[in-house]
Amino acid sequence: MIRLRRLLASMTAAGVACMLSTAPGAAAAQHYTGAPGAAAAMSVSALSFNAKSVDATSGSATIELNWTMTSSNPNASGYGGDIHIRRMNPKTGAYIGTELVADFDSQGSPSGDVTIMPGATPASTTYTWTVAVPQYGATTKTTWAVSEIEGRDGSGDSIDWTAPQLSAFARTFTARTTVDQGFPSLDQIALAQGTQATVYEAPGQGAALRYQLDSQENKSGVYGGTVVVTGSGGRTARGSFAIGWDGNGNYQGCGNIDWLQRQVLDCAVTVSLPAGLPEGDWKVTEVDLTSNAGVTRAYTGLSEAAVHVTSDSVLSATGFAFTPSHIDSWHSPGPTAQFSLRPSGAVGGVSSVQLTNWGNNANQCQQLSTTPTVQADGTVTVPVRGLRGQFSCQLHGLIITDGHGDQAVYGSSLGAPDIDATLANIPDTVWPTVDAVTVTPGTVAADDTQTWIKLTIDVSASTAGVNGLDLYLVDASGHADSIQSGGVSTTFSGPLDEYFTLPQGTAPGTYTIGFRLQDQGYNTVSYGLPGSGSQPMPGGPVTLTVTDPATAR
Repeated sequence: MIRLRRLLASMTAAGVACMLSTAPGAAAAQHYTGAPGAAAAMSVSALSFNAKSVDATSGSATIELNWTMTSSNPNASGYGGDIHIRRMNPKTGAYIGTELVADFDSQGSPSGDVTIMPGATPASTTYTWTVAVPQYGATTKTTWAVSEIEGRDGSGDSIDWTAPQLSAFARTFTARTTVDQGFPSLDQIALAQGTQATVYEAPGQGAALRYQLDSQENKSGVYGGTVVVTGSGGRTARGSFAIGWDGNGNYQGCGNIDWLQRQVLDCAVTVSLPAGLPEGDWKVTEVDLTSNAGVTRAYTGLSEAAVHVTSDSVLSATGFAFTPSHIDSWHSPGPTAQFSLRPSGAVGGVSSVQLTNWGNNANQCQQLSTTPTVQADGTVTVPVRGLRGQFSCQLHGLIITDGHGDQAVYGSSLGAPDIDATLANIPDTVWPTVDAVTVTPGTVAADDTQTWIKLTIDVSASTAGVNGLDLYLVDASGHADSIQSGGVSTTFSGPLDEYFTLPQGTAPGTYTIGFRLQDQGYNTVSYGLPGSGSQPMPGGPVTLTVTDPATAR
């Protein structure tokens, strides 16, 4: 299906928009053909509703919108696009609420409420959209207008007509509506998930405060809103959102939205702060929410926690490091390390050092305390630990607080200067080696699958310790069959005992035993297996003789 889509002209790419004062947008550039100064090849030649008014108070009213697409391009093959209608203030021309949208496509199948009139050709096609008129409005009379037509003719020509072009037609109708005396509720306003309550202001770039809210309006639905924050000295800043059509049959711009926009959850709103503001706290002091009927409710006296904005100009730090930077996490419990920094400008000392983001290994490194210890050289430290196993945790987020409440932030996850400090385990440089191997008993009958055979592997010292073993029987032709595989008790050095039974169906003969060891760093070494990659068994091959059952008896 040919479809040309666009979000509300009033919305930004991030889904944040100004609200009701949005005026109809100017038309987009059109594709012209022919000589310079010639008219556009594609056009709308007719547009009208089948009635000037309709009674929508029952909730089941419809009205028909008819329009004709034309093209003078002989290569035109058919039309596709979107047509939009919106509530409109008849005095100011400002649009109110979220648009209604229908697709049209003469090459495929139009949307369910759009039909193509008989006689359609590539040069001219007429469509009819049967519009379900919403029941609710701000007053008993609601004006609706065609706000935009986007289309193309299949030959490269396209149009995006808005009020300047569409006003030449009878693009409006009035609906008798049930007054929506309700207003959107404010069920929640909070910092966006994953957002810290401390925000870094990069020099000359300002800062962004990110919130999420929940709201309901059970009649006309939620359209948009504004979040007002207030900082030191009474300075205020605002961020807005509006729900718009996303071109895929859904409404977007505000988190999770039900199909009638009667409930929005986790609606994202960004408030941008200008550059150069002094360090301090910003708090949500007002939230204005507007319904699709145009009814607005202001919520004040809110109790959400403040966001601290800092440029690290009052409190700062240098000398970020882990000591030691590598710890032996192969043993359990792992040793601790200290994260250290040198503060500057701290009033009342440093009261807290919070490590907020460990990068891709967030689950393998942990801070043991946020309360710092002051060292003799003036640095402050907090204890950290890496969990058992292989890891490398690069610190991406850090918040420092002094006794006065001033803060400094560092790390890419907070949009702040890099920390350049990494905690890792000691490298796995010494892989397991084997000093000796024995098997007891060395002889077993072919039909004896009950006797436990003990294999003892004497492991030399290794960095990470053996924690996996794959065991094989190798026959006289050099073919290796797996006996068993899996994890074993972690062994850094000394004897490693493994018990197994003779696999059922093993033929009489003389076999050698081979195995593959794996350490906690996932490094493997093989002994006694076929192929050049396996090492010879120390002391010579370890044999297991499988006798004929009659001989064994």
